[in-house]
Amino acid sequence: MTTRHYSRLLVGTAVMVLFVGLLFTGSPASSAGKGDKSAPTAPTNLAAGSITERSVNLSWKASTDNSGKWSYRVRITNLSNSSITLGTASQSQTTYAAKYLQPTTAYRFAVYAVDDAGNKSADSNLVNVSTPADTTPPQPPALQATVLGPSQVQLTWTQPSDYGIASNCCTYGINVNGSRISQNINWAAAPAGSQSAIIRHLTRSTTYSFSIDAIEYNGTNKSTSNTVVATTQPSNDFTPPSAPTSVHLVQDDTCGEVWLGWIEANDESDPQSLIEYEIWVNGVLSPLPVSGGNDIDFVYATAYGDNFFQIKAVDRAGNTSAPSNTLKLWLWPC
Repeated sequence: MTTRHYSRLLVGTAVMVLFVGLLFTGSPASSAGKGDKSAPTAPTNLAAGSITERSVNLSWKASTDNSGKWSYRVRITNLSNSSITLGTASQSQTTYAAKYLQPTTAYRFAVYAVDDAGNKSADSNLVNVSTPADTTPPQPPALQATVLGPSQVQLTWTQPSDYGIASNCCTYGINVNGSRISQNINWAAAPAGSQSAIIRHLTRSTTYSFSIDAIEYNGTNKSTSNTVVATTQPSNDFTPPSAPTSVHLVQDDTCGEVWLGWIEANDESDPQSLIEYEIWVNGVLSPLPVSGGNDIDFVYATAYGDNFFQIKAVDRAGNTSAPSNTLKLWLWPC
């Protein structure tokens, strides 16, 4: 009798659990039919064409889906570093332009479809492509020159694009009379989309030609601007400023990065606000832009251990003072 009692209790409990479950979940037959569980068919016949250094055009045959609504995902795998990016194409598209690729690089492409319910198809066939070497130079800059005085000319040029991307370009080389210069250059503010530099220490009453090289960051290709001609102004000022004095360390930022201070020079023709200063490090002119009308500037040391610093003043006619006292600092360049 006890066994029969427990059996009836277990059966009753099971019926009650099933009844409560159906109240909250509905019948198994009705729940199975809810939601789209069918994935689109896989795109087929993926192919690549119009391969350039930076882009590949892809095409494929369309998917189908019972919902009638889907879109495509284009998987782009850089085989050199295994990085993956995804592109998106609408249902009506069966082509895709993969852009901003790297030259001389192997890529693998695949396409799959995703419907509005999130169901994902299988991948299409895989396509491997190697982009060719970059042989396309940047767009040439457009250069103009403005004479600022007896010893200075300001150059301003348009910032060129590379593959239509302005931010993808460039480093610049400045040519004076056909030769590249690396000193006496002050980079200056310029309008948006332009670059500007002031070329210093030119000779008065002299005609110069200028051009700009736009060089891709990897150094592979370059283009050259138009050549402009400018003649510096005459001047009867042949007297240099006095030498700066009391050169001293203002701040050591470590890693050979220091701020130097000095007492300003004087000039018979120009006010102190127009006098510029050059910093010489171990006998070599610092390539950083010179400062004007102040008594402090930043410079890099160039050697481990002892470094020697001198300051020279330059007036607007290009006359250069005698060197200041020599400051010796023991530094730790990184």
